[in-house]
Amino acid sequence: MELKREISRVLYLAIREKYERGWYRDAILAAITCLENCIREKANFERDQILINPESCFHRAFGNIDPLIKINERTAIAHLYEQQGFAQIVLGIHQGIRTPRIHGELCDDEKTTNTIIVFIDYLIQRIQAANG
Repeated sequence: MELKREISRVLYLAIREKYERGWYRDAILAAITCLENCIREKANFERDQILINPESCFHRAFGNIDPLIKINERTAIAHLYEQQGFAQIVLGIHQGIRTPRIHGELCDDEKTTNTIIVFIDYLIQRIQAANG
């Protein structure tokens, strides 16, 4: 897979240097930072607000009664589940992918990196297309 062709230009530019040098852990972290910046901008959060309290921010952005970022039109129960799922997915990426790489010595390979980054690109595209 040629990752450059699979993801948005903005995301590729954010990860390019690290990815092309084979610093896969750092490329994943750069992609997560890009995702969190997208959420921060769309939800009008303060610069470090997500880092201080990610669970609260992601819940406010996606999961509450009147989310700041509306992934869909919220007219059916499935839409509400999708909206809540987005909050859980983004928190899961923060806790389950970002945190172990920040605080540990994980060594990611190219395949794992590609998989994670393509999924992050999907999330970024959905957020950018969302109302909010």
